[in-house]
Amino acid sequence: MMLRIVWVACLLVATASCRPKYQPQTAIVDPGPPQRVLPTIRVLDPGMTPRIPLRYSVSPGQTEVLYVELVMLRAMEAGGQAQQGGMPPVQLEVKMGPAQPTPQGFIRHPIQITQIRLSEVADKMDPAAREQIEKMLEPLLRVQGWSEMDVQGQIRRGEFRGLEDVPPRLNSMLSNIRTALLTVPFPAEPLGVRARWEVERKVQFSGVWVDQTVTYNLMEMDGKNLKLQISARQSAPPQAIGSGRLEGYQASIIGSSAVRLGFFTPFSEAESTSQMRISQRVQGRSELVKIETRTAVRLYPAEGDNEFGAQTGAQEEPEPAEDPRKVTDPGKQELRWVQ
Repeated sequence: MMLRIVWVACLLVATASCRPKYQPQTAIVDPGPPQRVLPTIRVLDPGMTPRIPLRYSVSPGQTEVLYVELVMLRAMEAGGQAQQGGMPPVQLEVKMGPAQPTPQGFIRHPIQITQIRLSEVADKMDPAAREQIEKMLEPLLRVQGWSEMDVQGQIRRGEFRGLEDVPPRLNSMLSNIRTALLTVPFPAEPLGVRARWEVERKVQFSGVWVDQTVTYNLMEMDGKNLKLQISARQSAPPQAIGSGRLEGYQASIIGSSAVRLGFFTPFSEAESTSQMRISQRVQGRSELVKIETRTAVRLYPAEGDNEFGAQTGAQEEPEPAEDPRKVTDPGKQELRWVQ
């Protein structure tokens, strides 16, 4: 019962992709879902001069591979009892592209998780616990879809299949990565170094509404390469959730990102903390469940693997996985986890 409540509870959201400066070249027959409501972007400080408009410019046909490394710890209290759990370090390999221009001038790229790897921490787990983790992660390999974004980094449309089998707590983590760390929505105004802007959106997932505000600080700018400090806060008012009621939710995220305007994939890392309270009817009485979750995440493109590896020391070339579409043994992989 407690595990079911946790999975129903851990929900939050959004998506990502990108639009270039070139003219549309290939018409896409399937109209797909309608365009989404754009987030509110507010400039807090335009920064120092010189200032320029910041825009993505991803080339047609471009394909990229992104690595996502994450680890999670969770504590729960209900009915006077406490329980701790989480997820050992996991690495996702994500293929993005090839990029396709649309008639609207956006850029669409397919997204698919092609491989999942567990760290050596999983070797020390109880076999039953490890099997449970693998079963939780395995549905990610069936998730695939596409996203469209404009040159300002704002999501226009997107569609994903297979998410219904992904546990809500894991889906929540990936959604926060997409909305805060993967691509950056830029304001229409020109910006310079030390610029600050906020991106506000209201997102819904499985009937739960969450308010999210992400603040970006532009620390360095060198041509199409940017370095940003990122902070985010999320909150949700009391509302129905499944058969229970969400009494309160708040979360904070702090991190940094190195954005390359000619690419989808950034170098990003962040830590987040969330607190949630849910009331549930149990045997005719109301019971309050308190959940606190802490997550660390790192994103980096395949071609930047060596740059991140230099921080943790050189490692031998890994052996290829026997089957890339399954959760693989850590001894065959080259992993660099958030320390």
